Amino acid sequence: MKKIVCALMLATAHLGAAAADLPKTHFKVVGGGSHNYTFGAVEKPFWEKTLPEASGGRVTADLAGLAESGLKGPEVVRLMRAGAIDIGMGVFAYVSSDDAMFEGVDLPGMATDIDSARKIAQAYRPVLDKRMSERHGIKLLATVSYTAQVFFCREPVTQLADLKGRKVRTRGRNMADYVNALGATTVTLPFAEVVTALQTGVIDCAVTGIGSGNAAKWYEVANNLYNLPIDWSVGFYGIGLKRWQKLDPSVQALLQKQAQVLEDRLWDETKRENDFALACNTGKGECQIHEKAGMNAAAPNAQEREELRGIALNIAEQWGKRCGSECVRQWNETAGAAAGISLR
Repeated sequence: MKKIVCALMLATAHLGAAAADLPKTHFKVVGGGSHNYTFGAVEKPFWEKTLPEASGGRVTADLAGLAESGLKGPEVVRLMRAGAIDIGMGVFAYVSSDDAMFEGVDLPGMATDIDSARKIAQAYRPVLDKRMSERHGIKLLATVSYTAQVFFCREPVTQLADLKGRKVRTRGRNMADYVNALGATTVTLPFAEVVTALQTGVIDCAVTGIGSGNAAKWYEVANNLYNLPIDWSVGFYGIGLKRWQKLDPSVQALLQKQAQVLEDRLWDETKRENDFALACNTGKGECQIHEKAGMNAAAPNAQEREELRGIALNIAEQWGKRCGSECVRQWNETAGAAAGISLR
């Protein structure tokens, strides 16, 4: 027992000495939407407590939510590259106008559950890492995810055909192509404008995370949930490459190690949130995270799921044509292998 205690004391002393050697470093961080459950449950405690404690107080951060920063999302890569913010969180679909390759991490219909989405993201990560660094001046720190992106609608949707003719808010080209293939008309709107658009009839439905929609109280204006996971809004935490290269190697090592902690916590907590989200929105079953609502819910049947697989493959191949043959080759060897799909 004395040997164990001594070993622990030595290890603690070593960690303390290592932390003391770190140069004082402070980061300006823009995280995800502060209305999201994972912002308060994971992001805020990580940047304000976990990272400072791991560094012995030598590495600290100021965290702001996306909306509080006055940003909409698509500009986060350019702001990090320019040094306007140090570290930022983005959704790949929001920044895909800068690079079609980003879309490959979260193609519509490829992952019907969050475990599959994480497997695909992990497989595709080396491709993203290289691309973000070489073309966009960003060091990828972590991948992240939101809950399943599903339909919140004013009028009932009991079958796939009911979406035909509906005006649906989407985000990103691939999601829009997928929803158009279902016979709906897509509308691009910022998240903050959706409630008013639903109230006034500008849109009939809106797609967002099954947990995020509850957190934003969309159930107050859209009483019908169609539980068709289009994608998972997979995103990232990154740092401008110029800022990264100026960091002391010891801070780089710490940040990289702690970014993996952040990534694991975000994926794990999002999975937990997703598990309870349907029960919370419908008010049926165990609801531990969000508010209990009384939404009517439906989901595609077996025949409709088969139809959806064909649509997903078609959208993926359209994306492949835009992205190019080298892009498709890399996707097939990584994300495609994880999904069990090979694009032409």
